[in-house]
Amino acid sequence: MSWPYHFISLSEDDKLHRRELLDLRGCYAQWSIVVVIVAIRIFRFATRSTTRWNGLVSGKARQYMVCGLWLLWLLGLSIWNSGDDYLHFTKALGRVGLSQLPLQVLMSPAYVSQPAASSVLSLLTGISQPKLTPYHRLFGRAVVSLLLAHAALYTLFFVQSSHPEFGILLYKRVQDLDVQCGLVAVFLAVLLVLFVRPASQKGLQAWLVQGTFRERRKMFYFGHVSLVVVLCVAVYFHVKQAQQYILQTLAASVLNWLCSWALR
Repeated sequence: MSWPYHFISLSEDDKLHRRELLDLRGCYAQWSIVVVIVAIRIFRFATRSTTRWNGLVSGKARQYMVCGLWLLWLLGLSIWNSGDDYLHFTKALGRVGLSQLPLQVLMSPAYVSQPAASSVLSLLTGISQPKLTPYHRLFGRAVVSLLLAHAALYTLFFVQSSHPEFGILLYKRVQDLDVQCGLVAVFLAVLLVLFVRPASQKGLQAWLVQGTFRERRKMFYFGHVSLVVVLCVAVYFHVKQAQQYILQTLAASVLNWLCSWALR
């Protein structure tokens, strides 16, 4: 099968229609989260069995299956109605990926006075935070995968596009603030994937971070949050369309902290 996407020229009306579809994708991606939460609550109410429910959400194979299906759903949203427009698909990957940032925050354990304080999503779904945290890590990898694909496809576009002064468009765009912020965001996203959990007794993270496991866990938490904050700042200045998702992520973070503080 040949690559279905191409660089195409669009009229202003076509570009407006593309922006509307991109906004719609973000809405669908976020409303689908609400649908899943409601479905979980209905299932829990229907079964009324904590043991059965714990069995359904536990297990690495099941966690990978759920997150894999969610990644396929997000990828399908990115492909939906993009036609053969290369940039449409590329932008859609970024838009859909960023739309999931508030969910990531609402799934994350808020430290407050204890490292496993329940998140908002834990309270909404009834899934204990220790069982929800692995999903937070795996969903984060899915989001990063979409953002890395977005960055890679845009880079290929810049490499294959010419510029009258710089030869290829890439040499021009890397000097622009928006692309520089995007590159910083990609670098931070990769770091978040590499350092996804507190340092254990062995491994690179334990070598980098000395001290007891409790101290390493605390340092991991604040280091992880710091990386996320800088990532969000870079994304905010990367493109205007991303700003709404960053503001939503900030609001989700405040809500998560307030909820954990109230229940500590």
